[in-house]
Amino acid sequence: MKLRAQREGLAIPVTVVTANLAKDTLVKLTADNTVDKADANAHAIGRLVVPSRTANGPGTVETRYKEKVEIKTTAVIAIGVYVKLTAPDGTTGENTVGVWVSGTDGWERLYGVACKAAGSGGVAEVLTF
Repeated sequence: MKLRAQREGLAIPVTVVTANLAKDTLVKLTADNTVDKADANAHAIGRLVVPSRTANGPGTVETRYKEKVEIKTTAVIAIGVYVKLTAPDGTTGENTVGVWVSGTDGWERLYGVACKAAGSGGVAEVLTF
């Protein structure tokens, strides 16, 4: 890949599974705030701007997302799952997210993609569109 132009995006610190990946490598989520080289049919979250010299070492990814938020969940949210907003929490009134289902939910309901998993009623981290 050769970068021709860019608009600076949201840069996030991550753990990089594979050591010495080239700068600008497209990456996908593999675990909580952990990335590896994107392969066929992967959801690439961005490009590696600061590679790791060691396996499972620190790095930085410039994403295509607007923001990274912590948000309560109404369902089990796995890594890389697309999420949508769900009914506000009945006790606190805070916004919550649930799983977005392809073929059932329209694209306009997409809120983001989970970069840190959580159980139902937990707190996930989401990269928002």
